[in-house]
Formats: sequence, structure tokens, C-alpha cells
Amino acid sequence: MKSESNHQNILKVRMDAITLELLERARSYVDLDKSKFTRQCIREKAEAIIAEHESTHFGEEDWRVFFEMLDNPPEPTERMKKAASTYKKIIDNEEV
Repeated sequence: MKSESNHQNILKVRMDAITLELLERARSYVDLDKSKFTRQCIREKAEAIIAEHESTHFGEEDWRVFFEMLDNPPEPTERMKKAASTYKKIIDNEEV
């Protein structure tokens, strides 16, 4: 199969001299070409931002309630018992 260049995936970036020098300095320590280094940095930063915004954060009260529920779980409701029974039947390959 012939590999074709996809020009839609090109990103041109303008940067000031200070940022470019920082990029070159950092890049020299990890021995990556400019393109790979830039892609790696962008990916790492994007993943960190996404993780920060898509993760759940618990406050002090949330943690207190969570551990209280672990230490003293409430009695299961009828609905919970039925769900557990249905799940067990599914796992045991029985008909529901």
C-alpha cells in the first residue's frame, strides 16, 4: 500500500524567540526531533487538562461520608436484592 501524506494533519505554529529557545533546550535533553517533541508535549498537556476536567474530585465531607458508608453500610433494599439476584443469574448463565 502506498503511504500518502495527509496535509489536513499539519499544524503550523508561530512562537516567540524565548519559547523557541526553551523548546530547543528541552528537546536537546531527550534527543527527539522538533516535530516528535512538539507532538509529545502537546499530547501530554492535552491529556493532563482532560484528566483534570473529566475526573471526580471529592471534598472532605464527601470522603467522610464515603468511608462512613464503607464502615457502616446500610441494609440492602428490596430493589438492591433483586438486582443482585438478577446479576447472579446472569453470571451463572441461567435464564432471567
